Amino acid sequence: MAFPLLEMRNISKSYNSVKVLHNINLKINSGEILALVGENGAGKSTLIKILSGAIQADSGDILLNGKKVNFQTPLDAEKNEIVTVYQELNLFPHLSVAENLFYSRYKNTRGWIRWRKMNEEAEKFLKDFGVHLRADQPVRELSIAEKQMLEIAKALHRNARVMILDEPTAVLGGDDVERLLQIVKRLKNRGVAVIFISHRLDEIFGLADRYLVLKDGQQMGDGNICDTTPDDLIGMMVGRHIRVVPQKKIEYENRTELLRVENLSRKGVLSNINFTLYKGEVLGIAGLRGSGRTELVRAIFGADPVESGKIYVRGREAVIHSPRDAVRYGIGLVPEDRGNQGLFKNLSVTHNMFIANPKLKWIHYRNERNKAAAYVESLKIKLTHPGVLVGSLSGGNQQKVVLAKWLEARVDILLLDEPTRGIDVGSKAQIYSIVRKLCEQGMGIILISSELPEILENSHRILVLSKGKITAELDRASATEEIIMKYAVGGSSVEK
Repeated sequence: MAFPLLEMRNISKSYNSVKVLHNINLKINSGEILALVGENGAGKSTLIKILSGAIQADSGDILLNGKKVNFQTPLDAEKNEIVTVYQELNLFPHLSVAENLFYSRYKNTRGWIRWRKMNEEAEKFLKDFGVHLRADQPVRELSIAEKQMLEIAKALHRNARVMILDEPTAVLGGDDVERLLQIVKRLKNRGVAVIFISHRLDEIFGLADRYLVLKDGQQMGDGNICDTTPDDLIGMMVGRHIRVVPQKKIEYENRTELLRVENLSRKGVLSNINFTLYKGEVLGIAGLRGSGRTELVRAIFGADPVESGKIYVRGREAVIHSPRDAVRYGIGLVPEDRGNQGLFKNLSVTHNMFIANPKLKWIHYRNERNKAAAYVESLKIKLTHPGVLVGSLSGGNQQKVVLAKWLEARVDILLLDEPTRGIDVGSKAQIYSIVRKLCEQGMGIILISSELPEILENSHRILVLSKGKITAELDRASATEEIIMKYAVGGSSVEK
């Protein structure tokens, strides 16, 4: 009788009488990719922590090739060739690529290390794996995508039979995503069983052989990916079908100008950027990673310097040298890295909501509690109470707290940089709905996203950046993914 390479039977786990997993069953064979999907808080992280030995299940069994195993620590799982690559990469930034790759081999070595041989071996291993990195290069100099690929290569070097990839593309965009997905396919071809966690349905349907859906700790469905559809998968994940509603068309005649940028430049980063943002508009900004998208909104927000150019807010020139200045002009930024740049994770939800209000001189605790509760209700933030640490919330709920912070600061120009990155489909739909309501209330929003469907569904106009220049201005009605990509890879003329 043939057994699956790995099987988890009737796995259950509770914390303080709250059941986070209830009789979950998972199977995966060698050379197979299993997509593990579900909203944030569905139980995915708990399940993989049990499989990786970080925590123990209350009940249920783990079997390898039909034999029961018991993992008390992550080292036990690694000894059984089960390796997890988390979103928070576990690399030594001041060591070289080769040293990180072979660290487990050499950490207890006494005597001389043959550095040239080690570097040659590292480069050969990486090249065979499809990763082209200099073995002696310090890891701190690598891009996020290169670090992610090195982490996967490191796991493969430890002879992983089962590899768990926890949202490996969440911080990537453009070509970096495709390169990483090609590496995952190579893992499959080498016979590695891959458990792939992602919120991006296009990745799941282009990569996975099978799927397993969790919701609120329950197993909602599993099967072959070819036997389901994205809508069906979303329905299992959120318990309902989400209908995508494109932005309503707006009339630009007699529109109120909120923000105007003229000839904004910074050598090697931005070149003569010109555009206008109107009241009630979502202006999408598309482009490949490195095109200058993030640098543009950071410059407008005063977080990055510029060498020339002017910014006008409500028709008057604005002098913005710092984020403090930008907030005084009514500009808020939801940064790409919300955890480290948008929130104080060691402070409560309530404190984070009120920390950016420039007019707040005295703390009125009762008023703050009441207003925080109102934001929690209106933005549908899931938490036990507003006094919990914001770092304990899921990504989607953290993002809503960042939005609440800027609503409390009374900004009317909002810069959103990858607002749904790493967020489940249910929370994405809620954030899209919030964006639409803010526009209807008169706010002007700049939306940056690496996901072109997100840009097309939520923008009224679209700017395309390439190498720090605006290469196209597109009306949403005439824009397509193909047209956007044409200009993102180096188109030179501007269309309106």
